Amino acid sequence: MLRLDHVVKDYPWGSVDQVPRLLGFEPTGRPVAEVWLGAHRTASALVARGEDDAGVSLRDVIARNPAVCCGAGAAELPFLLKILGVAEPLSLQVHPGGEQARTGFAREAAAGIAVDAPDRTYKDPNVKPEMVYTLASFELLAGFRRAEDVRASLEPLTGTSRLAKALAAALAPGDREGLRRAVEIALTGAEAGAGELAEFTAACRRQLAAPGGDPGPYALPVALAKRYPADRALAVVMMMNHFSLAPGEALYLPPGTLHAYLRGLAVEVMGASDNVLRAGLTAKYTDPARVVTTIDWAGRGPIRPAVTRQGAIRALRPPLALFQLADIRVGGPVEVPLSGPRIALALDGEVTAFTDLGSLHLSRGQSLFAMDAEGPITLRGKGRVILAAPGEKAAGRAV
Repeated sequence: MLRLDHVVKDYPWGSVDQVPRLLGFEPTGRPVAEVWLGAHRTASALVARGEDDAGVSLRDVIARNPAVCCGAGAAELPFLLKILGVAEPLSLQVHPGGEQARTGFAREAAAGIAVDAPDRTYKDPNVKPEMVYTLASFELLAGFRRAEDVRASLEPLTGTSRLAKALAAALAPGDREGLRRAVEIALTGAEAGAGELAEFTAACRRQLAAPGGDPGPYALPVALAKRYPADRALAVVMMMNHFSLAPGEALYLPPGTLHAYLRGLAVEVMGASDNVLRAGLTAKYTDPARVVTTIDWAGRGPIRPAVTRQGAIRALRPPLALFQLADIRVGGPVEVPLSGPRIALALDGEVTAFTDLGSLHLSRGQSLFAMDAEGPITLRGKGRVILAAPGEKAAGRAV
């Protein structure tokens, strides 16, 4: 086992204090948006000080002997583990499926676009399903409401908003094709110019203020318009499912699921990818036309993962995913059944991990990488550990 030093991402939407409070380090005054624990080519964790390979990237350690680290036939760690501290809404985004990721990565590489260029979309050739697991309350948009429900929300706006009228007309068939057409109009159509967007948000504001009305569909576009007043994504927000997750709840987002995180603190585990196509609500590069074609219009959308409890272990297994996650409350010896290459992060207490090849102590905020060849992990001590491992087929419930 190797103790790891994580990578901190200080994106502007991050919280100054949520992640430092969770992991037990001092806030610096800068936002801590994401903590990365994995072996991605753009931001691999490092082997921590005091270890034989101190300062070496986990990616390089795995590359030396991938079979020992990740199992026979595996070339790299198949997942990436993150902690998210969201203070302000992220971009409205979607992640490509496997074939699109491979061809997009090859196309941008052939065009000579640097991996860290602002307009580089495909940072790797990997697919990026992801699951968010709530540590405190967490709000997000993911997938779409029923077309007929969206149209009903738009109807009160059609008298004063040309955009709302165009979207309602596109949604008239009440099916997924109508929803796709409405999103395409909102993100790329002439019907969603600056003037039409101003009308749309003003109509939402009036409806929000109307006595006895349902504020639900209108509150978020009005709130987001204060930061992004002429953003085409404002109209799409009204069409999406709005989730408020309590601690311990999780949501799995297959590739092709349009989503945006709004606020909260959570663990996120995903495929080993940083491929993001953005539609709006951001100062970063956007590609709305490609977002429309990347959305999986025939897919299941967001899914509640299967959850099982075995003693101290609460395991979350998304369907057909590259990863699974365990939330482990250690109060005595706990044998962890998850196998393969694993990353464990201590959220609280003092815990020691034992394998066939040795042991490693973890305090709050510390993490480790356990190789496939090390066999099962047993945890002793008292604390809370989050552990990510390669996935297996599991059931899930569409929402």
